[in-house]
Amino acid sequence: MGAGLVRVGQGDKHGTTIKALIYDGGAEAALTGFTAYLEVLLPNKRNYYRAAAAISGNAATVTVDENKLCSVAGYTDEAYFAFEKDGVRYSTERFAIEILRCVTEGQKPAQSWDDAIDNLISRGNAAVSAANNAAGAANTAADAANKAAARVETAVSNASSAASAATSAAQAANSAATAANTATGAANSAAQAATSAASAANDAARAANTAANRANQAADRVDKAIADAEAAAKGANQAAEKANGSADKADKAAADAHTAADDAREATKRALSVIGSGTGGGASSGGGADSAEVEKLKEDAATLATALVDLTDDYIVIDNTVFTPASRVISTDGGTIELDRASYENGIITLE
Repeated sequence: MGAGLVRVGQGDKHGTTIKALIYDGGAEAALTGFTAYLEVLLPNKRNYYRAAAAISGNAATVTVDENKLCSVAGYTDEAYFAFEKDGVRYSTERFAIEILRCVTEGQKPAQSWDDAIDNLISRGNAAVSAANNAAGAANTAADAANKAAARVETAVSNASSAASAATSAAQAANSAATAANTATGAANSAAQAATSAASAANDAARAANTAANRANQAADRVDKAIADAEAAAKGANQAAEKANGSADKADKAAADAHTAADDAREATKRALSVIGSGTGGGASSGGGADSAEVEKLKEDAATLATALVDLTDDYIVIDNTVFTPASRVISTDGGTIELDRASYENGIITLE
């Protein structure tokens, strides 16, 4: 392309489209596979505007956002198109842009505008929001499971007073529900066994029909609560994987996501608190979660915490465990870890 002058007016809305024909040594440039940007140093010589451009053949086209490009009125001769591919960057000759002042509208404070950074911030906020929603769903599912387990315990007690056969059936149902918390396949098999046991109990003791029916209904609600909990855990894992995928880039640009990340961290702690308050009961008690369930949920919480620390570049402490951003680790050697911005003095470790 050759040097030229482009005039853009303040107050316009997507009214200016810049199209540049790119040549390399007199021949049409081969731009296939390149990512193109328009980059402009604003007239105040401190801030810049960067917008993605479309490529067709040897032409690069961009419709500018005047609200950003025209935040400073005046003249600049530092405008060009840049092309990036496989870590290699090229740029065109510089051309001039004259930003014409709008006489009826006030100017916005000058700052740098970068489409790539705006996109990273949006993806970071979306990832943190998804993590918050998944943590809330997990809490709700855990509450529902505890309530269903309490109803199963009541049904077992009634069946025991009616007939020993109904007691055996209720115990089998409790065992099936516990197995269901560990794995979906085991839960289905245990549920079938519980149904068969309940049918046998009905044949053996008609006096226990009412209690056995209640036990079967409670077992169905437990199955549904378990399915909901597994779906919520799967959603949390997917959200954590998405957060891990965008964390490295979001660290540099998602300063506004820190507040949301703090909320997610508190939600994780509350989830662990709910899990901890529900432990202590075995298969026959019907209340709370067993140790295997707690460990599984703690692993999910650890996965979420690991994603959050990398996203926010900050530490998270849960149950006396410090989750450390990967960016803070300098080296590890023989069980010793060296952290950036950390110190040890008088028996006290300080993490900045």
